[in-house]
Amino acid sequence: MRGENLTLRGMRNLLPDEKAKLNKIESEIRRLFKIYGFQEVETPTIEPLELFELKSGEEIRHRMYRFKDLGGREVVLRPEATASIVKLVVQELRSAPLPIKIGYVLNAFRYDEPQYGRYREFKQGGFEIFGSKSPLADAEILEISSRLMESLGIKDYYIKIGHEGVLRAALTHFNIEESVQDRVLGLIDKERLTEAFEILSSLQKGRDAINIIRSLWEIKSRDPDEAFRRAGEVLKEIPEAVDQLENLREIIDLAKASKVGEFLVDMGFARGLDYYTGMIFEVYVKNLKIAVNGGGRYDKLAGLLGWDVPAVGCAPGIDRLSLAMDEKTVPRDDLVCMVVSMVKEGDILAAKLAGTLRMRGVPTLVDYTRRDVSKALSYASKRNVKYVALIGGREVEANNVALKNMETGSQEELGIEQVVEKLSSYSLQKT
Repeated sequence: MRGENLTLRGMRNLLPDEKAKLNKIESEIRRLFKIYGFQEVETPTIEPLELFELKSGEEIRHRMYRFKDLGGREVVLRPEATASIVKLVVQELRSAPLPIKIGYVLNAFRYDEPQYGRYREFKQGGFEIFGSKSPLADAEILEISSRLMESLGIKDYYIKIGHEGVLRAALTHFNIEESVQDRVLGLIDKERLTEAFEILSSLQKGRDAINIIRSLWEIKSRDPDEAFRRAGEVLKEIPEAVDQLENLREIIDLAKASKVGEFLVDMGFARGLDYYTGMIFEVYVKNLKIAVNGGGRYDKLAGLLGWDVPAVGCAPGIDRLSLAMDEKTVPRDDLVCMVVSMVKEGDILAAKLAGTLRMRGVPTLVDYTRRDVSKALSYASKRNVKYVALIGGREVEANNVALKNMETGSQEELGIEQVVEKLSSYSLQKT
C-alpha cells in the first residue's frame, strides 16, 4: 500500500491554510455564541439509530453510516446535529429556565456522492433556541445568520426564506396525512415536482392540492410584500395557511428591523428534513450554488423524545462557508520570533530565550537545523515571522542576540531581557 492514496473517498486531509479558514469560521461562530447568549455543548459522535429514524428525512436515513457495535446495538455516526442536540436538551436540561439557547460546533457524516462543497465528513456550527414560539426567536436566528456572513467578510449573500407551515396547512386542508406530506415535501425540496404530484394525484383531493402547491411554487420574489400579496390570493380559502403566512410576514418584518440582509421569499420552498413545522431558510452566496447555512422552526421534534417544547435554529456549514470566504480575511501565521542558534554553544542561550518568550505568550519558533543564515531567513519569511533572533559565536561571548526585524531589515544587538521586553506586546495572553 506504500505510495497509494489511503484517504477514503469523500474524506479530507486539512492542510494549514484550509484549517486556518475553518478555525476562523469556528471562532466567529463562538464569538456570536457569547454575543447572543448561547451556551456551547457537545454530543457523542456515535448515536443510536432510532434517534435519526424519527424525523430526519428519507434522504438522510439512506445516507447514514450505520453499523452494529460490539454490544449488538444499531448505531450511526451522526448525520446531522439537530436531533442530537434535541436529545441532549430533553435528557439533560428539562429543569433549565426557558428559553434554552444552545450552541455547538460538531462534525457529521453522510455517505453522499462527493462533489464541490459536499464531503462525507463535514462540520456544522449551530444555534438552537428551545422554549419559545415567538417570532422574535425566529427573527433572531435570521439575524445571527446575517451577522455571521458579515463577520466573515462575505457581503454578496441573500437569505431564501419560506414557511413549511404554509405548505403543511394547505396539504392538511385537503386531508393529506402527515407521512404523505413528509414524502411530498422531501421531493419538492429536491425539485422533483413531477414525482411529488404523482403521489398527490392518487389521493381523493390530491388534484386540488396540486393546484395550490404549483401556484405557491411559482411565487419567488425579492419583494416580500409582493410575495405575500400573491400568496394571500392563492391561500384565501385556507384560513390556517393564511395564519401561517402572517407568521412569516411578522418574522421578516422583525428581521428587517434588525438589519438582516436581502431576502428571497420562496413560497414553494421546502427542506428535506421531516421535522420542520414553520419558517425555513437557507443562505446563499453569489457564484456558489450550494447553501452555506440553513434552518428553521421545528416545534414537534422534542415532543417525539418526551418533552413538548418548541424550537427554532440553524446550522451554518463550516466547510461550505470556507468556500465563500476571501483568502485575505483569514489571518496568516502570527509567529513573532524565530530563534536561530548557528553554533552548538548557542543552544543554551536559544533555549533560554525561546522558553522565556513562550512563557510570556509570545509565539516563537526555534530553528534546529544549523542551516546558514540566508536559508534560515528565507524560511522565516515564508512563515511570516516578524523577528529573527540570531545567535552565533560572537553573540554567545557577549551573552546577547542579533535581533532582525524582517519587515524593515534592521538589526540590533540585545540581551535576552531586552528582547523579551521588546516582543512582549505581541503576547497572545492579552487576547
